[in-house]
Amino acid sequence: MSLLEKLQEQKVAVSQSEDPFKGLLTMEVTEEIIQNIADAKFAWRQLIPQGHMIVLCAEANGGKTTLMVHISAEIAKDGYRVLYINADASASDIKYYKHHAMDYGYTLINPDLTNGSADKVVDELRHLLVNNSDFSKTVIVLDTLKKFGDMMNKTKSKDFNSLLRTLTSKGMTVICLAHTNKYSDKDGKPMYEGTGDTRNDFDELIYLIPARNPDGTTTITTFADKKRAAIVDESFLIDADREISVLESRIDTLAIKEYQRHLQEDEGVIQFILANIKAMSKSLTELKAIASQSGEGYSRNKLEKVLKRYTAGNCPNPKWLSSPAVTYGHKYAMIDPDYAEELTKQWGGQKMEKF
Repeated sequence: MSLLEKLQEQKVAVSQSEDPFKGLLTMEVTEEIIQNIADAKFAWRQLIPQGHMIVLCAEANGGKTTLMVHISAEIAKDGYRVLYINADASASDIKYYKHHAMDYGYTLINPDLTNGSADKVVDELRHLLVNNSDFSKTVIVLDTLKKFGDMMNKTKSKDFNSLLRTLTSKGMTVICLAHTNKYSDKDGKPMYEGTGDTRNDFDELIYLIPARNPDGTTTITTFADKKRAAIVDESFLIDADREISVLESRIDTLAIKEYQRHLQEDEGVIQFILANIKAMSKSLTELKAIASQSGEGYSRNKLEKVLKRYTAGNCPNPKWLSSPAVTYGHKYAMIDPDYAEELTKQWGGQKMEKF
């Protein structure tokens, strides 16, 4: 038998012994996976699964630390040992967090103020790998992830994530805080900072999407982009004193942020429309003619978008009313402030969770 014939024979044998769908079947949803999802125990509400690797991502100053110290206090109250390792806060903030930790029974660790380093923290975590203790009632918080693992270096981030994974195999719950990129994706959703390993290696990747409210408070809504437990997204309110309250219904803060962005971008057009409908209602065609004559240069398409966006019934804070014109289209008129306030209240009670 020739060498070529032997190779062909081996190829036939391999093709007959191996399932051609072997690669796809490695991703099969098994009964064990379903059971693990159903049996997942939560350390806090239905958001932080016990024994999982979780990364919470938010923009800079997006409230992730404020929310996490609140969660740490709640978890500690339920009998968990919580070690909050903060390597991303100013000295003045650390003072506040230390008092909070003392009041609520968890431990605050800061390597910068104690002659330590992020590398020493990682070394100490490695020492836990050979410890035979039961860590099922232990929670480690790393604030922020990039201080301990190089998120832009695929090899280094993979090694560090493997370390965290081994800790969770011993029952430990590991929660990492991370930043999102400066720019969102094409749908306006945030994107985590770092390599693809961040999403691949963690059990849960949860975005915290903040929206600043006119009264100075901040609403934060969670968005679980990846989950291996039956997580339920929720909304929280942060007041001026950093106190957290859980809201009864989920608020679409992503839509609110988009509305706020439009409001800022549309400010000039809004003022132009308000100035020209103050004395008498106007149609889109009339407003376009005024814009052309005055040299404002607003296109018909831009005016139409802004008119529809801020008409009563289409947004939380309406700027004008719309009514059918006698001939064609609509007329836009000033809205009574008291009526506008009433519409805003109705929107808040009925539509805000969808907005």
